[in-house]
Order: sequence, then C-alpha cells, then structure tokens
Amino acid sequence: MSLRLDEGAHRRLRAYAASAGLTDSEAARRLIASGLAADGLGLYSTELGAYLRSVVEPLIEGFDQALDRRNAEQEDRIARVVHRAARGSIVAAIAAIEVERGVFEGLGDISASEIYQAYDEQARLMQAGMTLDEARERAGRGGAR
Repeated sequence: MSLRLDEGAHRRLRAYAASAGLTDSEAARRLIASGLAADGLGLYSTELGAYLRSVVEPLIEGFDQALDRRNAEQEDRIARVVHRAARGSIVAAIAAIEVERGVFEGLGDISASEIYQAYDEQARLMQAGMTLDEARERAGRGGAR
C-alpha cells in the first residue's frame, strides 16, 4: 500500500522518524496505529462514559437523598434537644423570679412579667456582645432597643 503525503506532512514524518531512530515507513505505521488507537479510545470512552454515567448517576442521586434524609433527622433531633433545654431554662427563670419575689419584700408589688422582662433584656444585650455590667447599665437606663 502506498501513502501520499504533502511536503509539510512528509517533512514532519521524516523529523519524527529521525528523532525516534526509525525508517520513514516504520514511523508512518507507528503514527497511524497511534492515531487509530486514540480515535478508537475516543469512541469507546464516549460509549463507556455514557454507560458509566447511566450507572453512577442514580447511585449518586440515591446517596444525596440518603444524606438529605439523615440531615433532616439530625435537625429534628437537635431541635427537640434545644426545645427541651430552652423550655427547662424558661421554667427555671420563672421559678427563680417567684423565689426572688418571695425573698425580697420590695419586689412583692412588681409583677413577675416585669422582672422577667428586665432580665430578658440584659440577656439579649449580652448575646449581642455586651458584658454583664454594660448590659445592666444600658437596660437600667431604659435605652436598650
């Protein structure tokens, strides 16, 4: 079989053959075999890639759904724990206010709601980054909000 090349392709083939220590015909056979292998690999990789995507994508989607379910379950658990702790904290605060009102005669005329509101305001200010002293001073001035 003969092969016709233009002058530029022939010059490139001769340079490749010389650098690899091959004859022109051996270099041409190697290059043709390599080109066909690369072309075939491209063909197979496209088919293989499509097959792998068809197999792997449902698995990944199932994995994502399982993670979403687990995240939702964890969020529910955390919400239940936080709810219990918050409710217990509120009960303790109310009980402490009632004890305070009983211990300190001067607080007998002040409603539990007013006392709770004053402490709640100080806590809000501390959550915003103030120290206890700063929060008490600001809440005592009535300029907290």
